[in-house]
Amino acid sequence: MLAACCLAVPTLRAQDSELEHRARLAVSQNVADYIFLGTLNAEAQYSVHRNWTIGLGARYNNWTWRHRQDTQFEARQQTYYLDGRWWPWYTYSGWWIGGKIQYQEYNRGGLLGPETEEGDAVGVSLGAGYAVHVNHWLNVDFGLFGWGGMTRYVSYACPYCGARTGEGTKAFVLPDEVRIALQFIF
Repeated sequence: MLAACCLAVPTLRAQDSELEHRARLAVSQNVADYIFLGTLNAEAQYSVHRNWTIGLGARYNNWTWRHRQDTQFEARQQTYYLDGRWWPWYTYSGWWIGGKIQYQEYNRGGLLGPETEEGDAVGVSLGAGYAVHVNHWLNVDFGLFGWGGMTRYVSYACPYCGARTGEGTKAFVLPDEVRIALQFIF
């Protein structure tokens, strides 16, 4: 019995060593958000299991774009979220599906027409994607998310005039995020 225990210890240590070398933390920057009107963003994910990661992230855009003196558009936002992802093979590699619980303070309008809407939105986001492994510390993460929830809003006739045209609470379903992210793995 003592001999069997002594022979099993190296095997157990080898398994522990394998777990210690597995990536646990990843931080990422979504390049597609920067292309969309310069939205700053950051995300951190932590591997809690071979197939699961949890994370948190934020997006911020406070820019108003003026074309002429009387024409402007904006997609300003502060977005905060908690997310979880399931990876069929192992974390930070290959296909994934995920979800987020998300809060957003927004002010958008003037791009497709003169109307503007601002408000607070809370909802759930679902998405899927694929992480391309570049080397042991870098991935390129592709994905699409859509989200739905409730928003409390105020709408205006134009981005700069301040004339209210409506307000209230409504449900929504919208595209949320296109991901082309650089993911640094530690």
